[in-house]
Amino acid sequence: MTDAVNALQAFDEKNSVSDDSIGKKGDGVELSEDAIMAKEVEEFEERLQNDEAAEDEYRVQEAYEVAIKVLTTHDEPDLPALTFRTFFLGLGFSAFGAVLAQIYYFKPQTLLVSTLFLLVLSYWFGNAMAIALPSRGIFRWINPGPFNIKEHVAIIIMSSTAAVSATAIQVISVQDLYYNHKLNAGLAIFTLIGSQLLGYGYAGLLQDLLVKPTKCFWPSTISTANLFQALHYDNQMTSKRVRLFWTVFCVMFVWEIIPQWIFPLLTGISIFCLANNHSTVFRNVFGGASNNEGMGLLSWCFDWNLIGSDCLFNPLWLQINQDIGIFLTYILMAGVYYGNLWRAKDFPFMSQAIFAEDGTQYNQTALLTNGKFDPEKYAQLGPAFFSATNALYLITSNLSLGATVTHVFFWHWADIKPFLKSFNPWNKTPLVVHDPHYEKMKVYKQIPRWWYFILLAAAYAIAQATNYEGHSGLPWWALTVILLISLTLSLLFATLAATIGFKEFNSSANGFYQMITAYMVPGQPIANMYGALYGQHPQGQCIAMLSDLKLGQYCKLPPRVTFSMQILGTVVGAVLNYVMMVTIIDSNRDALLSISGTRLWSGQNAQSYNSNAISWGGLGPEMFGAHALYRMVPISLAIGVFLPLPFIAAWYFWPKAGFENFSTPIILQYSCYLSVGINTSANPSMVIGLFSQWWVRTRYPRWFTKYNYIMAAALDGGTQVISFILNFAVFGASGTAHDFPQWWGNDLNLSADRCTLPAN
Repeated sequence: MTDAVNALQAFDEKNSVSDDSIGKKGDGVELSEDAIMAKEVEEFEERLQNDEAAEDEYRVQEAYEVAIKVLTTHDEPDLPALTFRTFFLGLGFSAFGAVLAQIYYFKPQTLLVSTLFLLVLSYWFGNAMAIALPSRGIFRWINPGPFNIKEHVAIIIMSSTAAVSATAIQVISVQDLYYNHKLNAGLAIFTLIGSQLLGYGYAGLLQDLLVKPTKCFWPSTISTANLFQALHYDNQMTSKRVRLFWTVFCVMFVWEIIPQWIFPLLTGISIFCLANNHSTVFRNVFGGASNNEGMGLLSWCFDWNLIGSDCLFNPLWLQINQDIGIFLTYILMAGVYYGNLWRAKDFPFMSQAIFAEDGTQYNQTALLTNGKFDPEKYAQLGPAFFSATNALYLITSNLSLGATVTHVFFWHWADIKPFLKSFNPWNKTPLVVHDPHYEKMKVYKQIPRWWYFILLAAAYAIAQATNYEGHSGLPWWALTVILLISLTLSLLFATLAATIGFKEFNSSANGFYQMITAYMVPGQPIANMYGALYGQHPQGQCIAMLSDLKLGQYCKLPPRVTFSMQILGTVVGAVLNYVMMVTIIDSNRDALLSISGTRLWSGQNAQSYNSNAISWGGLGPEMFGAHALYRMVPISLAIGVFLPLPFIAAWYFWPKAGFENFSTPIILQYSCYLSVGINTSANPSMVIGLFSQWWVRTRYPRWFTKYNYIMAAALDGGTQVISFILNFAVFGASGTAHDFPQWWGNDLNLSADRCTLPAN
């Protein structure tokens, strides 16, 4: 291992915080240590770039080393970040993404505007503007020269922030459609903005712990940052990395037309389904190419749109823990269903719906009187049931959530404790961060912590005001409790996302907030929606902003520019989300309220969100109470707290056996991972992940360091661009779908993998 990485490891052992001995050294020595470290890293990077490094120097031993061996700390502080191109393209793509995301919230098809799609488009447009616009004299600000990395990153942070349909829109649209309560424009927009700013406030308070240190390397940002650096720092004509990116990009652009449209069988090839397409057991166990079909055991997928590049950049031990969880999934899901637990065989093998005792879908809206749970109507309708695998998913998610508390505080307390002490105004030990990327960021003005305190206070005031004026039914004290829990869970989940890349917690967290809101405010679906909004949404925004701050640190975007782009993207997205929502609801109310919708408009997302709110807000005590059928769902939260203890005890007895690498929260979260969606991608993801992060990383370290993450970006980039085009051209996003002619590899009478169709 190189001197540079050894230095980083030594600094890391100091927990990124100055202890008493460091404090006695004085500022001068501290600065010189950081300067020496930065110089060593620069020399090391130069050897890597010139292919002068030994093979062992390329080898990534610890997961966080990719931040140094894959990415460069190179910076050009004089490059302008805020230019005409930044604002023109940033606002343009923000508007494009926000409008499109909101339109497709109310469409029969789901369409996401991905970050890589925006990255590629903005790169083309930015370079076109650099060539086409005048650049002399007074036009210098409009076109200050070649399109640079700082402009590009700023554009992507702004536009990716805006290019979503915010969670608050779901609450506002459901109130309008199903409860005849239309919020006025100001109240709605401030609800949208306030719920997101809470997350930014959390992120600002946590960034010293979760952005600046080397060990918090945010694996999901490495591939994106590597692509930015390759596009802007490499010589475009001779760089092997750039040529590899565009070659793979073009190959995937062409290839994805085949599995997605022409030959859907390639999305999931199952020998068992091909041999017998009448067996429901084969479908449940070996099928999985259609939504809610089966677990996909031993099936293989050739559609990168389903596989994704996570398996190429997620650290090896994250993937091993995920794989252990998926193996448990096969056992647990089959055991629960075929053991007929919770009357499993009376309901579909996989479904997220709620059922009546006779197996039909439960009439949830009939439960309510004036928007609140009515016990008399419940007595008439009878008890409600989940599919057994959905109930199992709720249990494993809560087990994972409980385990996260113990796991993070035990394994990361050495980092968390000094960070918490830094909030003590009488604490005299400063928080010191040793990281070569952060060292280069010191030339820029940092964001004072008090900015975030003010932002958080303002967002809290906005949340309380909009919650009250919106007649949510959620008391002020309940909102405050939810926000405190959300801040705590943001710390826990963001720690896992930053240090190992685990991010499968959004859906489980949403269910958790619905559950605790149901206990605090029972029988009120609208209050339940607001509880989930102010719990899960700020948490998700916090983690997204921390990831953007790390991307900015890797690409040397000034922190205040990153902050400004996030805020600007949030405001633009909120306004356009609301305007489009009102326009669509006012013009298509009947279609959105109908169960089937039309070929152009569908209220399926709003219907689903309302159903979840009713099931938790209205049926919570009846389904999850002390004597209810699914009482283990809330109890599993407490059980989960104790489940990391066996691994911790084993580590104490055998400290060199590697037990510290096993993560109970990840294993548990993936222990019912296949209970929803299309599942044929699980097997190729496992194989490709082990091939990339173990075989290639250890046997071909030079290739891994130089090309693995560029390959990941290229595979995703080509796939996402053609997927966007196919959505409009043939999948009905423009209003009319154009199915490929039916043939053996595209049989519409069977599932995509030729298993019998799943239960409707």
